[in-house]
Amino acid sequence: MKLQILMPVYNEATSIKDTINEIFETLKGKIEFEFIISEDGSSDGTKEILAELKQKYPMTLISEPGRKYYSKAVIDGIKKANADYLLIKDSDGQCDPNDILNFWKLRDESDLINGYRHPRYDFAYRRFISKLFYLFYKLLFNVPLRDPSFAYVFMSKKVYSRLNDFLPLMPDGFFWEFNARAKKLNYKFNEIKINHRKRSSGDTKIYTLKNLPRIAYKNGIGLIKLRLFGK
Repeated sequence: MKLQILMPVYNEATSIKDTINEIFETLKGKIEFEFIISEDGSSDGTKEILAELKQKYPMTLISEPGRKYYSKAVIDGIKKANADYLLIKDSDGQCDPNDILNFWKLRDESDLINGYRHPRYDFAYRRFISKLFYLFYKLLFNVPLRDPSFAYVFMSKKVYSRLNDFLPLMPDGFFWEFNARAKKLNYKFNEIKINHRKRSSGDTKIYTLKNLPRIAYKNGIGLIKLRLFGK
C-alpha cells in the first residue's frame, strides 16, 4: 500500500459520508490508498454510517465503546498504519482533498509535510488564542512551521513508525506535541499552503469558547513537561 489516510472521527454523522466520498473520488486512479478511520465513541449515528461505508471504500475501521479523545484516537490509528506514507487529517470537511495530490508530489523531499491554513476559516477567538499559544510554543520548541497545530500532516513510514506509541501530554493538542517530538528527533519538515474551507456542517465539538481556556492551560503544562523531560 502506497498511502493511508488516517482520520479521527467523532459525531460527524451529517458530513462523514460526503467527506470520505470526496476524498475517494479525488484520488481514485491517481494514488493507491486506503482509509484508516479511528472512530471515537460517537453517539449520533456515525458508527453505523461508518460500518456501511467500510463495505464500499478501502478502509480499516477502528471503533470501540466509549471516548478515547483526540490524541489517543490518532495514536491508535497510527498503530494500524503500514503503508509507505501516512496522511493524518480531520474529518470535518475543512481540508480540500485536492491538496493531497500536492503532498504526494513532494513526498520525497522531506520527512514530514505540514499544511498551513491561509486564510484560516475558524472563529476569531480560536485564531487569537492559537496565535498566543504559538508564541509560547516557539519559545519552547523551534519548530519551523507556520501552523503546527493544524491536522493536515503527511509523513513517511520512517516518521510514523517512530512516533506511534507515546503517552500524549496534550490530550487535545495532538499536533502541537507531535511536531515538537518530530523536531526533537531531527526530522526534516516541509510546508504547503492548503485550501482551508468552512466546516461543511455543524461546529467544533472540542474547541469551543467555553473549553479553550482549560485546553490551553492543559496543553501549556504538557508542552513544559515535554520540553523539560522529553517524554
